[in-house]
Amino acid sequence: MSAAAAASTGTVRAETRSGVLRLVLDRPHRGNALVPDLLDGCLDALDTAGDIRAVVVTGAGRAFSAGGDVGEFRARADDREALLAYSERVVGTLNRVILRLRDMPCPVIAAVNGPVTGGSVGLMLAADMILMDATAFIQPYYARMGFAPDGGWTALMPERIGRARTARWLAFDERLDARGALAIGLVDRVVETGGMDAEIDRQLAALEPLDPGLALTSRHLLDAQIAGPDLAGRLDQEKSEFLDRIAREDTRARMNAFLAGAK
Repeated sequence: MSAAAAASTGTVRAETRSGVLRLVLDRPHRGNALVPDLLDGCLDALDTAGDIRAVVVTGAGRAFSAGGDVGEFRARADDREALLAYSERVVGTLNRVILRLRDMPCPVIAAVNGPVTGGSVGLMLAADMILMDATAFIQPYYARMGFAPDGGWTALMPERIGRARTARWLAFDERLDARGALAIGLVDRVVETGGMDAEIDRQLAALEPLDPGLALTSRHLLDAQIAGPDLAGRLDQEKSEFLDRIAREDTRARMNAFLAGAK
């Protein structure tokens, strides 16, 4: 994209201005839930970003993202092959977006404007700086749905808050508010409602005199210190477990109960 270019797929908006790519998840009527078109749009915007100095990821409306769209999974639950193919596409593309964010040659800022649930946490965890609205919260929902954790809940979250805390959070499906997230080092700033744009501008101004490429160098050096499978391998393990659990009868029953309660 050029220095002042904009694009929209109907589910994601991408605008590059003054060297900053702003990526806006744009399904507000569905809480910006993750579907293939949205994830493909994110990937395309990142792949064609060109020479930029920062990326900002945020959501339209009141939510950052509700994670995978449960209604879309349930719509395919009676056809095992269709469900697995759809799940493979969603989780696989989400993993590619996370990896692409981690490989951007500049700092990435997640501006968490509202609730974050399920796998959408990966779009936050892939960032170098996380700003969170004071009214926002984070909740896994996996134990409630019967899904396996995806989006970096096991591949990235322990790097920020530790293994034991992550395991407890997933098992008990706790809701963590913005102040709580700040207290455990999960987010970097809590922003009072209405102040997110100004805070983003402050952080972008702070980056202006700095070398944007150092962000990628630092990520690579830090990743090299982590024992075990690389991030791509860890995300792939999450995807395998997700595909194993998504087609179970118990999971379908939990989806039915969740959707019935949402009406």
